[in-house]
Amino acid sequence: IEHVLAVGDDVWAELAESGLLFVVSAFEILNDDILGLLDKGHTAADAAAAVHLLRKHGIAVRPSWLPFTPWTSLGDVIDIFEFVGRHDLYGNVDPVQFTIRLLIPEGSLITELPEAAQFLEDYDSDLLTYRWRSADPRVDHLQEDLSVQVAKGIANGDGVVTILERIWAVALEAAGSEAKLKPVPAGSVPETPRLTEPWFC
Repeated sequence: IEHVLAVGDDVWAELAESGLLFVVSAFEILNDDILGLLDKGHTAADAAAAVHLLRKHGIAVRPSWLPFTPWTSLGDVIDIFEFVGRHDLYGNVDPVQFTIRLLIPEGSLITELPEAAQFLEDYDSDLLTYRWRSADPRVDHLQEDLSVQVAKGIANGDGVVTILERIWAVALEAAGSEAKLKPVPAGSVPETPRLTEPWFC
């Protein structure tokens, strides 16, 4: 990012003022061990640094998330919600991003990981992915529950804040956590630049 921004603050300021400039960045998850298994090449600290650096230059970031992997814990999911709240990214994350489950197509290097062997099941030719189960069955149930809530919210025409508060409550209940999401005053989520398709990675 720093190399790209080196072209000059005046150029980025002009683009930022247009309201159309944003960066899609695959933050994925905030567990450094899982990021290592996925060979992502960054850490949770790097994700936070990227948010600060882009904001310094007036550029919106739209992180994509991959909350659900075979190694995900309930705490990992909570960490993502808390990160979004702590960095005021409510308007930058489409609710479906909190539901995305790892796809493992044929030829994926993940199938060669010793850490994945116990979780992998048969290849599903219809879904074009290997089926897998989480180390903690509660995580699989949470992914299903969040997906249902997001689909219902979208179908009902609910706003991002409404859906986010609903799925945050579902995640907290599943984790038995008393963590609090930073309050979002009604109407406080700005319209930020975005792709037309919310399901991206």
